[in-house]
Amino acid sequence: MINSNLPERDGKQPDPIAIKRALRSFELNAWLAVTTATYLVTLFLVRHHPDWSPGWKITLALTPILPGLLYLRNGLQLLRGMDELQRRIQLEAWLFAALGTVVVSTIINVVNEHGLGGNWLPHGLEVGGTYLTMFILWCVGVTISNCRYR
Repeated sequence: MINSNLPERDGKQPDPIAIKRALRSFELNAWLAVTTATYLVTLFLVRHHPDWSPGWKITLALTPILPGLLYLRNGLQLLRGMDELQRRIQLEAWLFAALGTVVVSTIINVVNEHGLGGNWLPHGLEVGGTYLTMFILWCVGVTISNCRYR
């Protein structure tokens, strides 16, 4: 049975381009899930095995970057397949998220440097906090961009 939510051509068959775009979007979200799961597993392992060597802990802590790079690759492929308006909205949202994350990270570092934050995020955002901050700011950026182009 054909999913009625898929765009149709000639009222009969689903649009193969829309199906391909939906599969790319699913793959993109799958890589984000893999990245998040990898981060949580490595965080658990590093925190529960303090006796491991520093080199091994650093290698393990950096492991989520690998699926993160695949997430980035798929995001760029998805971006290339968008029309001009959607591409612009996504680029503006990603730029907003990236620069916003830099600002948030800088503020946290300045607050920590001057001893104003107590023990709150003593090592900055770390990997998980960076991904989470970028995701939240990307959502805000998409909302702002969508409002601008209505």
